[in-house]
Amino acid sequence: MIRSIIFDFDGTLANTLPVIFACYDYSTEKILGKKADRAPFIETFGQPLRVCLTKIFGEEKGERICNEYRAYQDLHHDELIRPFPKVKETLEQLHRMQIPMAIVTSKTTATCLRGARCLDIAQYFTAVIGADAVKRPKPDPEPTLLALEKLGARPEETLCVGDAPYDILSAQAAGCHTAAVSYTQIEKAKFLSIAEPECWIDELADLLNSKHFKIRDYTGKSGWMA
Repeated sequence: MIRSIIFDFDGTLANTLPVIFACYDYSTEKILGKKADRAPFIETFGQPLRVCLTKIFGEEKGERICNEYRAYQDLHHDELIRPFPKVKETLEQLHRMQIPMAIVTSKTTATCLRGARCLDIAQYFTAVIGADAVKRPKPDPEPTLLALEKLGARPEETLCVGDAPYDILSAQAAGCHTAAVSYTQIEKAKFLSIAEPECWIDELADLLNSKHFKIRDYTGKSGWMA
């Protein structure tokens, strides 16, 4: 029986690809003199930005690109972020069912909250755990364990939903159930070579009508989720 849900943010609840790619293209072109290939960056999705960029470009250039990225993001974030289909409706239904929910993200807590407010979904979450709230971000279990603590939830009764292998690894290490969204930008074979979720969903609304995990409805009705 699922009694609580933890979501990733970028690529799961929010379509931040327009933000991410605009920031990446701008910052790499400014520091390197040309736009960098996006493919290596996509493979790092789910990790903190500085970790991703220094892994690809080295410490010095990665740090400079990260600073430019964040400055550009601060200016253009709100105009570029978009919701995925049926996200708000699904969260509203889960809220009506009195399911405690949290976000665990590899971006900063403040940036995630900014995005959630832009999409008018911040009110559905008991806690938002950013990479700046922990010493060891995803794929370590620490942020997921902190979210469980904030929710007062048991891992065996919690489903974690994400779009990156690092979401799944963090959740599994914390003892939670896992579901991955099929609209991930990471090629599926690559995804599965790193982590294997218990199931896949095609859109967030699938959480309300599939049959792998039973959702506890505190209003007296039951839902099913995959």
